[in-house]
Amino acid sequence: MDENVVETAAADDLAVKVEALTRDLQRERADFANYRRRNEQERADFARFAKTDLITRLLEVLDVFDRALEHVPAEQRDQPWVEGIWLVERRLRDILAAEGLEEVSSVGRPFDPHVHEAIGHVDSDAPEGTVVEEARKAYKIHDKIVRPALVTVARARTGVEGES
Repeated sequence: MDENVVETAAADDLAVKVEALTRDLQRERADFANYRRRNEQERADFARFAKTDLITRLLEVLDVFDRALEHVPAEQRDQPWVEGIWLVERRLRDILAAEGLEEVSSVGRPFDPHVHEAIGHVDSDAPEGTVVEEARKAYKIHDKIVRPALVTVARARTGVEGES
């Protein structure tokens, strides 16, 4: 009988070890599946945003185009060289838009620190905290802000002149 007790105890020990190893294997499989999913997501995100640095640097070129084209005198707007500049600017915007770049409108919207960078406040009749002027446009790529707007934000007027 002693022999049966020893065999049963050894079988029980073996069953416990097999169960523990099975749990460990299942845990490792789940961890590996999670790792693979995370890795695939990171690669997909990298592919989506790989060009972000280059696009962000090209935004400076768009800013220069915007400033230059704002200051073209009205009598020169029909000149071929001005039309050429407009064409280059539109083509650059089209290429960047095809890569996922979108302009984010700011004026008239509530100040959002994720989208806007305040460079000043002005007394205004607009609701306090509303963006009233945009010095530089904000842009996003695939719902991620890649450059915040530089904005002026409204604050409530402190008082009206002539009141006692």
